Amino acid sequence: MIERLPIAVALVALALIGAGAVAQDAAPAPPPPGPGLTLINERCGFCHPVGQVFQLRRTPDAWAATVQQMAARGAELSPEEIGVITDYLAKNYAPPPAAK
Repeated sequence: MIERLPIAVALVALALIGAGAVAQDAAPAPPPPGPGLTLINERCGFCHPVGQVFQLRRTPDAWAATVQQMAARGAELSPEEIGVITDYLAKNYAPPPAAK
């Protein structure tokens, strides 16, 4: 029984290390800096958590429609700001390219 104890301890340690590595890989990367991020942080958090935005992946057209819809619902955005946010989201939060 004592001979198996070091093996059990080693297996538990490996499992914990592996779980930590998986947890680190699962953590989302912070949003890239830029004027779009600044506007999102300033204007989008009134109605929903801004982190929710960064969990989505959409095409540029879908982002444009979403940002327009948010403006129609009351987000205080000028046409220029809508463009800045849409460009930022389309560049940084588009769907991954299809695998070939």
